[in-house]
Amino acid sequence: MSSASQPINQLPKPSILERLVQRHSKLAIALVVVFIIIFVYGMVTAPNFLTLFNLKTIIRDAALVGIMAIGLTFVTLSGNFFLLSMKETAALCIIAFATGMASGWGFELSFLFTMVFALLAGISQGALIGIGGNPIVVTLGAAGVLYGLGAYWSDNLVVSYRRPHGAEWLGTGSFLGLPNITVAFILIAISAELLLRKTSFGRQVYLIGANRAAGRATGHENFWMAIKVCTIASVCSAFVAIAFSAQVSSAQVNYFSSEFGSSGDMTIMVIATVMVGGNSIMGGFGSTLRSSFGAIFISTVDNMMVLHGFNSGPRVFAVGLMIVFSIIVFAILRRGSRSEE
Repeated sequence: MSSASQPINQLPKPSILERLVQRHSKLAIALVVVFIIIFVYGMVTAPNFLTLFNLKTIIRDAALVGIMAIGLTFVTLSGNFFLLSMKETAALCIIAFATGMASGWGFELSFLFTMVFALLAGISQGALIGIGGNPIVVTLGAAGVLYGLGAYWSDNLVVSYRRPHGAEWLGTGSFLGLPNITVAFILIAISAELLLRKTSFGRQVYLIGANRAAGRATGHENFWMAIKVCTIASVCSAFVAIAFSAQVSSAQVNYFSSEFGSSGDMTIMVIATVMVGGNSIMGGFGSTLRSSFGAIFISTVDNMMVLHGFNSGPRVFAVGLMIVFSIIVFAILRRGSRSEE
């Protein structure tokens, strides 16, 4: 019997590579392979890259951006694009926290005081988006308001508080050899993923993000969802502000602007993290775990470039290039999936 006449169930199964090519565009795969080759080459040739100390440094540096990206992922998955005021939310919250610490309120009261501002920022933006406001326009306007409040409150000056203080355990403390901010990042990433995957709220996030009409038909309006996801994102921004202030025992509204981490504006870094993690900006597809790995990946690239002696300019360029690369690859994959339909 010839191979052409063999029963269908006896035909040889396609290899892993063949299935990969069938499922995804050849061009997208080629782009990813080229990128991986460049990345591995840079990693192997970077001095002291493959050391335990450096690997811990990478995860620690990824923590602040990663926590913010986890919050932004909820917004993106729900179909509300990006929250472009996260940096400014952090700017206002860091001033609030430092003011409380400098006034002798202690960590707990200063923490709660800061979270009040985060909740107000998230709820107000979510409500405006939920009633039909364009997320880009709403959050750009909110960014100006939040930054202006922080700058007016602090008179654009540094707000400092003395060591020792009750926030040092979060800023500079460690647990089992890992910085506490790294431990917090891991715990937040796991908790957020479980919230998305194992709860009705998480299923609603995916449902509304994938299909607004279906969400309304099942009684899940975007109004309340927008408030919830924007509040989560704002709380994550506030937590990052508190952790960063605890590290340096001070606050200033520009701490998250310009060259945050020597790799660019905090907002750009967070958006890049969500994009590189493979989350759909149209909603309905992705996960906070993807964003967490995206933060680690960008931190790895930045660390590798530092070890190769690159200054901030090329590193900011690399972050922007990764965003463009992600958009190109996803566009190719979407076009391929549509042509198959």
